[in-house]
Amino acid sequence: MMRYLSRVIRRRVGPVAGACVLLAGGIGAGVLAGAGTAQAATCTGSAVLAGTTCTDTGTLSFTAGTLTLASPTALAWTAPDNGLNQGVVDTNTAQQSYVVDDATGSGAGWNVTVSATTFTNGTVSLPNTGTFTTNGSITSASATAGPTFVCTSGTGCTLPTDTTAYPPTITTAASPTPVKIFDTSALTGLGSITVGFPGAAPVGWWVTVPGNAVPATYTSTVTLEVISAP
Repeated sequence: MMRYLSRVIRRRVGPVAGACVLLAGGIGAGVLAGAGTAQAATCTGSAVLAGTTCTDTGTLSFTAGTLTLASPTALAWTAPDNGLNQGVVDTNTAQQSYVVDDATGSGAGWNVTVSATTFTNGTVSLPNTGTFTTNGSITSASATAGPTFVCTSGTGCTLPTDTTAYPPTITTAASPTPVKIFDTSALTGLGSITVGFPGAAPVGWWVTVPGNAVPATYTSTVTLEVISAP
């Protein structure tokens, strides 16, 4: 009888021990799964435990600006009478550039126009045709290249594609017609652009004085404007 009981006990202990092994394996698997990456919650302003992350949504409101022109405050020419036709350029470096700032983000392009009234001293006047012009030279009134242009210092820009034919034909008059002197293609000229000085080719503002002109101080109202679209 004792031998029989011993065998029964051994048989029953074996399956129980095996069950313990299986149960321990189940517990281990549960621990490993619990060690995975924690899910981030939405930040609510309340304190979170160390090692716990939360997420925010960052929003930037970036609105369109305007198209502006910063032009010279004055233009000036000086020349002595020598009895010959003279092409006189404005030699003031501060007047040999202008800045166009296209902050619209539209990519529509833009153009700069100029008009000038008749150069007159009140009693005599310079001719309306051929007296006033502009280009990218301070050495030749007939130069066919335009002024150079760069991104304004400290800014990023998309450089313009200038399609203007230089020198443009500008006719002075009592009521002058504006003429394009810088013309950008669409999708160019975005940001702040400095046209002329200190580039390699400054803006040349030229006045032609005929040899028979009466020595005097001649004045003209010169109007510059920037307009959206090429």
